Amino acid sequence: MSKRKRRRLLFMAEVHERRGTDPSDVLAGLHELAAEDPYDLEVLLIAAELLADRAGRRTGTAREADLAASIALLHRCVPLVPPGHYDRGRVFNSLGQRLFTVAQGTDSPEPVVESVLAFREAVAATPHGNSMRQVNQFYLVVQLGEHFERSGDRDAPVEAVQVAREGYATVPPSDGLRPMFRTALITSLRHLAGATAHVEPLQEAVGLAREALSEASSTSDRAGAQFDLVRALRALHDATADTRLLVEAVDLSEQCLAATPRRDPGFNTRRTRLASAVRLLAQDRRDPELMRRAIDLMRATIETPSAADEHADTLIDLTQSLASLHAMTNDQLALRDAELTARTAVAAAPGPGPWRTEAQFALATILLYGSSVDARGTDAVALHEALGLFQHVAAATPPDHRERGDRLWHLGVTLRDLARRGDGDTAAWRRQARHVFAEAASAAGPPNVRIKSFQHLGAMEAALGDPHAALAAYEAAVALLPQLTPDWLSYMGNIIGLRQIEGLPDGAAAAALELGRPERALELLELSRGILHGRTLEARDLRLLRHRSPQLHAEFLRLRTALNARARDGNDGNWDDLMSRIRSLDGMAGFLRAPSVQALRRHADQGPVVIVNITERRCDALILRADAKQPVLPVPLTGLTQADVIAHLLRLTRAVFAAPNDPSLLTRRDAQRDLDEILRWLWDRVTAPVLDALSLTAPSSDTQPPPRIWWCPVGLMAYFPLHAAGHHDSGGKATVMDRAVSSYTTTVRALAGRFSPPAAGTTLHTLVVAVPDAENAPSLPGAAAEAAALTELLPNALVLSGAQATYENVVRALPAYPVAHFSCHGLTFWENPAAGMLLLHDHLTRPLTVEQLSAMELPYADLAYLSACSTSNTHPDNADEGLHITGAFQLAGYRRVIGTLWPVNDTTSVEITRATYAALTHGGSTPPRTELSAQALHRAVRALRDRYQASPSLWAGYVHVGH
Repeated sequence: MSKRKRRRLLFMAEVHERRGTDPSDVLAGLHELAAEDPYDLEVLLIAAELLADRAGRRTGTAREADLAASIALLHRCVPLVPPGHYDRGRVFNSLGQRLFTVAQGTDSPEPVVESVLAFREAVAATPHGNSMRQVNQFYLVVQLGEHFERSGDRDAPVEAVQVAREGYATVPPSDGLRPMFRTALITSLRHLAGATAHVEPLQEAVGLAREALSEASSTSDRAGAQFDLVRALRALHDATADTRLLVEAVDLSEQCLAATPRRDPGFNTRRTRLASAVRLLAQDRRDPELMRRAIDLMRATIETPSAADEHADTLIDLTQSLASLHAMTNDQLALRDAELTARTAVAAAPGPGPWRTEAQFALATILLYGSSVDARGTDAVALHEALGLFQHVAAATPPDHRERGDRLWHLGVTLRDLARRGDGDTAAWRRQARHVFAEAASAAGPPNVRIKSFQHLGAMEAALGDPHAALAAYEAAVALLPQLTPDWLSYMGNIIGLRQIEGLPDGAAAAALELGRPERALELLELSRGILHGRTLEARDLRLLRHRSPQLHAEFLRLRTALNARARDGNDGNWDDLMSRIRSLDGMAGFLRAPSVQALRRHADQGPVVIVNITERRCDALILRADAKQPVLPVPLTGLTQADVIAHLLRLTRAVFAAPNDPSLLTRRDAQRDLDEILRWLWDRVTAPVLDALSLTAPSSDTQPPPRIWWCPVGLMAYFPLHAAGHHDSGGKATVMDRAVSSYTTTVRALAGRFSPPAAGTTLHTLVVAVPDAENAPSLPGAAAEAAALTELLPNALVLSGAQATYENVVRALPAYPVAHFSCHGLTFWENPAAGMLLLHDHLTRPLTVEQLSAMELPYADLAYLSACSTSNTHPDNADEGLHITGAFQLAGYRRVIGTLWPVNDTTSVEITRATYAALTHGGSTPPRTELSAQALHRAVRALRDRYQASPSLWAGYVHVGH
């Protein structure tokens, strides 16, 4: 072909490419030229580009044929552009883009891998300073991300972040490629965090997303930047469970959605992101209204006519949201809708694959949950259907899948419930459950899943009659607890996480007692209870570690974060190795280890500590004494059963609310009788055997101070007034309060406290907070009376009363006053203990909550007297943590706290307050001697008991906690 004809063909090719018209005639000529000269690089490149352009205007097989032909021509170009050739970058850029287009239309990994290789060559062939280098880097980053998502290759995000950082740093601020590069870098950092379980890349991603939002000028750019920041915040929240990130993500998602037109292709995606964030926040706050908002958003997305197959994740999210709403509100319609939604998700699944597995798991979980809350008892049909679904899910979940442990745990629970129901061969169900729990415990997964798997394994081993295996499983669960509750976890996150291990402390102790090892039982109880209190002690360990080895300190924080990340995989090898290295340091042998019994017994030098442990298999009291030879004295409570405890707790709950409030005089009298019978039952079944074992068999005399005793009730026993147990018509012969002065403690370690005595010569002044008339609450005339009485007894006290008792004033005053007295309403929330509060004057706008109190650092705090209702009340699943108002003051630093188990009488509260402080101050002549607070409260309550013996609700609910 003549040179003139060749030039004309190339000119026409450029015209067709510019106009986007059909180049078939030109392509025929170019193919003819290529056949004449197979080394004509320019002809091959132009023909490949024309084919690619035409493919973009075609569909179906015609499009695929053009792409394949273009790629084939580019492969012919590769040998013609050796390293150093000026067109090498152009060839590999074109090849990479064609492969990029092919990859978007298939799930096959091959085109992505080839595209990555092509763009690597394009980057290497393009010199620094050439704008095409940044274009090639951008495409390489994008394809590396796609490669990671399809293959899980952990090296891909490492390379992507490196390339993206270089490219982003070299793109001029005014270049349109810059925001695209930043988004690609943010995505690569999220991938890197997923591959490494490190949070640092996510923190960098959030920073970049904030930078993009600050630079956005137009409404659409701002909405896009908000969406990128939401994704980064959500990823960081998923890794850290920091609720503040979730709150910000919800707020930004609302703004982003409001700025996105409904016709925008990204509207549904952004609405789905908002719904997901709102759901998580609702779960964290236990807020049903927020959950309903999430449900409405999800329903709106599902009802959108376009692309129903894109709603897979939303259907599953909606199922979980409806189940959560039921758990919060007991709304039976929500539970029914959850099952119907899950069945819709399963039916809509196109075939075997991740979506179908997720949908089956969601349905099985709802069936299992529904059977457990069914008022008629466990539903056998639902359990068997759940069993089949969980078995399918387990079979479809690869061994290294991050959710395998949790999915197996659910399967094990289903088998356990079938065994409990007695449906078929109970022993066979238990053996299967044991096998599944063992596999779940050893599977890759976060600590909370492995802990509860070991816990259930221990229960199965005990039920199958192997106490040694049971104890080994429980010990393995307890050993993992230091990996739980990392520093970044929110207070509510801690509460939810700790609920998952409810029953672990008492089960572990019972397993040790079965083998006649009371000392080990006590150690396991100390390790597995009062974990939030233990974080105070842990903080000391961490400060010491940071001083001894900053490197190991940083490694510890990083590894514990990684272990709790949702994307975590692997085993505990790194953790065990790290613990060994830390504990080998000088003075660090006890790092994150509970003290031995011999160390714990020192806390019993002022009096015995009695741990009362109740399980389905056995009930015991463990008496910790200062005796070096036999520090732990076990007392089997053979007359007590767990079922009896539950029945009496229900009776107690009804009685304490009916006694002061029921309009019927007969009902109030019957409630007092019920309370009296409960106190008698407590004496006969629990406290009398303990006092007998301690040789406290007679009432204390007026000439000799009564001995001290500390009660440490486990689980449901924390609701009972052990200090008031007895036959109070026996003339003091058969009651606890006539034989000893009682205090309570969450754990033995909690008695160590963190009290720092004030400087020598400092007077213990008192803060008095009185709120007689809180908004939206009944009037409390006794609050004003208490303030008046305390003003007489404590002339140097700071009194904040009425409108002065604001959040700001109280919080500002607390650090300066070692003694704090509150006379106000107390409000508790079972489902959200963190929201429990003392009702100050401005509680509607600035509540003083359990969460806020727990976070305070008051090293000089000594005594807190909480003259308020139910300050020691909490959800049963959190009883071992002291997650209530009384416990919050302990966490804030108070060495001793006076609180209440139930609603108390306003008038008698004034009497007890006056009598207690009169004893502490010798009638107002001295500052309060706080070390006598237990004895002072004891005498005040006993005096009231003597006057109102037939009305236990008036005096039995006051408790002294701590020293």
